[in-house]
Amino acid sequence: MRKQLVIMGVSLLFITFCFSGCEKIGMKPDHITVDIMAAVFVNIVDANNTIMNISVDGISVTIKMIKNGGDQLAFERIVQNGLCQATGVFDLYKEQFIECTATVQNGYNNYDPVAPGNAMLTWETVNASTNFGNMYNWYPHIIIHMKNGSAI
Repeated sequence: MRKQLVIMGVSLLFITFCFSGCEKIGMKPDHITVDIMAAVFVNIVDANNTIMNISVDGISVTIKMIKNGGDQLAFERIVQNGLCQATGVFDLYKEQFIECTATVQNGYNNYDPVAPGNAMLTWETVNASTNFGNMYNWYPHIIIHMKNGSAI
């Protein structure tokens, strides 16, 4: 009789485990939702790449969030206090990446961007540090340097 109770107890624990969803704790998902909050900073630098204390408020910046070279979100933002921001959400699958780029279209006074700013996020990074809700928060900080007469 005691042996039967032990078998029934173990069976009950096994059935409870199977239907509880606990086996999914160790499983990695096939996709992860990535929340993006991109912050773009615009700085004016001199010939020695020293940041100059010149206000860049009012500059128009184009921010693009591109998933795997295909799906994309694009934003036009105006710089305030040296910064502009944009947010977006993508579902990222294995072997995919998200690239965030920022460009200043027309320069500012006599200053032109040295190069567009960018940041990249890969599946490997996301998969290694995702939370249990299959969510990942990404906060890329992109810096655009502008110089006097040194366009891209």
